[in-house]
Amino acid sequence: MAKLQRVEGEIELKCQADKYFDVWAQKIYTVKKMCPDKVQKIVLNEGDWNKVGGVVDVCYAINKVGENASLKARMNEIDEKAMSIRYSYHDGFVMEKYYKSFTSKVQAIPKGKGCTVKWSFEYEKIQEEAPDANVYVDFMLDMSKDMDAHLCAA
Repeated sequence: MAKLQRVEGEIELKCQADKYFDVWAQKIYTVKKMCPDKVQKIVLNEGDWNKVGGVVDVCYAINKVGENASLKARMNEIDEKAMSIRYSYHDGFVMEKYYKSFTSKVQAIPKGKGCTVKWSFEYEKIQEEAPDANVYVDFMLDMSKDMDAHLCAA
């Protein structure tokens, strides 16, 4: 039986934590504009953009590994006080090919004039040969750099 695994990473950003958190909690549809080379499409599939239970279809490209794919992301929890959001992923390439379960948490932590952003993924592989989810942590941290540039310019 496969076991639940966890990977995480963090990055220092210049933007304020509340601005970064607001994108993921309230305005996820703006990620496509901030990261056009990484996110080709993000469409509300069910519920609301900014509420627990909302589901979005996302088409993305991880150029470093040549993965162009899609998946459904469901917002499972918004913690305003901790500035964190939890997502679960369903359907699409990643779920069909690699993982039985796949969830993430993003948290923005104020630090001076900027913030520290932490991304973590918990997953259970379909088979032992499936890749570890480090590539998705790296992808989200790269997206965070793009978002930081956009949020600091706004």
